[in-house]
Amino acid sequence: MKKLVSVVIPAKDEEASIGMVLKDLNNVIKKDGKYEYEVIVIDDKSKDRTGEIAVKNNARVIRNPGLGGKGKALALGFKHAKGDYIVMLDADYSHRPEEIPNFLKKLEQGYGLVVGSRHFGGSEEYTLIRLVGNVVLTFAFRMFFGMILSDALNGFKAFKKNIVKNYEYSSKDFEIEIELIANALREREKVGEILSHERARFGGRMKSFAPVHGTKFLLKIISEGVKLRFGM
Repeated sequence: MKKLVSVVIPAKDEEASIGMVLKDLNNVIKKDGKYEYEVIVIDDKSKDRTGEIAVKNNARVIRNPGLGGKGKALALGFKHAKGDYIVMLDADYSHRPEEIPNFLKKLEQGYGLVVGSRHFGGSEEYTLIRLVGNVVLTFAFRMFFGMILSDALNGFKAFKKNIVKNYEYSSKDFEIEIELIANALREREKVGEILSHERARFGGRMKSFAPVHGTKFLLKIISEGVKLRFGM
């Protein structure tokens, strides 16, 4: 029996790009005979046609009824995901669906969570403030988690279902990226990375604001790092 892969896509006001994301993803699915796939789009209170376009492209659309935010949207998607593996993909066309088989190959090699690294793969979205912020937060991650990941903050991740099964994620926004890694380590899973190229986002607007989300990332790195060190 083929393993099932759940692709979870949080989306808020991404009508300009969600169709392209799903078209590329569907092409990947057609070419991949190794796995079965389900595609779940979490419509995070969009005011445009994001959900409608996703349905037309054969995605299962779930509307977030609670508080908005990427973290809450992803947590909702994880609860509905049935796959053996879960892949997180952004809706703004910055992630490349054709890289998904590389993530799955790494999971098959024994890793529990795999992060796409823009440090090795490059990014068309890096501004100076994003670059500096990423360097600072990567250093903080190394200090508090005691491990080296070049791009822990990247939202392009794949992992085994057990990392989210029966676990309530507390993050409201982007800091869920850190909480996922922390929980993988609690589950004693190997965490690795592969190169991944980030395209410039298409349409919409960037949902993160560097100073605000940078602070949230730092606080989450510190809190989760302390919990891991003390077995919490």
